[in-house]
Amino acid sequence: MNQNHKIKTEEILNDLEKGVREVFHSARWKEYLSCMARFPSYSFSNILLICRQKPNAAFVAGYRVWQEFDRYVRKGEKGIRILAPLKRKRTEDAEENDEENMPYGYRTVSVFDISQTEGKPLPMPVRSLPSLTEEDPMFLQALLLIAPCPVYFDETPEGVNGMYRPLENTIIIQKNLSSAQSIKTLLHEIAHAILHADSDGSTHEERMKREIEAESIAYTVCARYGLDTSAYSFGYIASWSKDQELSALKESMRTIQKTAEHLIEMIDLVRNPVSSSENRMPCLQPEYAV
Repeated sequence: MNQNHKIKTEEILNDLEKGVREVFHSARWKEYLSCMARFPSYSFSNILLICRQKPNAAFVAGYRVWQEFDRYVRKGEKGIRILAPLKRKRTEDAEENDEENMPYGYRTVSVFDISQTEGKPLPMPVRSLPSLTEEDPMFLQALLLIAPCPVYFDETPEGVNGMYRPLENTIIIQKNLSSAQSIKTLLHEIAHAILHADSDGSTHEERMKREIEAESIAYTVCARYGLDTSAYSFGYIASWSKDQELSALKESMRTIQKTAEHLIEMIDLVRNPVSSSENRMPCLQPEYAV
């Protein structure tokens, strides 16, 4: 890496550290999660970098990748700077997870949003599926299929739409909820079942962290598929995050991103297995793990 690239990478890493703290405010957090919904396979770091530079970005790719799709970056457009891993050249006898293939550093790369390009229209991406308002029952059925534990629709305590019971490893959803509310509640409880089965939530701080993670995952998945997210509120997130170490905040961001990505992949596979496996457009969303 030459000196110029090294300086640019240091600048973007410093900006990233600042951005992690700044995003933990209610309005900024929802903006960040909405960006994550559009780029679920990106690392949390690059999602944050995209969100800070172009929060309304929809599809991003490098200059030459756009040319492969017969689209061209308009003159004068400024690139979105993200991070790409530096990896050593793989040898023939290296194992898949060998340390030799692990990133040893990062470099700055520029990508451009589709709004910064012009040319031939893109093929219809897989994720442009009908809105949930047109197929709520089908989507709810998909969630029941991917849930990691049994789900029951029954009476719950007053004011409680759903709950995850770790000792029984079951999810209870209040019966007679609307389809949309059932989806939002079930996504929240599925997140708990995946992440918090072994967590006792014995402290207020731990319980708040669990709720932030589950609610953020539910928001991201709902946003991905066009379900109304206006009722979601994260006003309490700033008070929780202000006393947390930067490493703890990053770990929660990473957990939310990975879990949301997993759920989106599973939902796509259940809803449209042929398109999900054979008709993706990976060139437009390369995965940079930072």
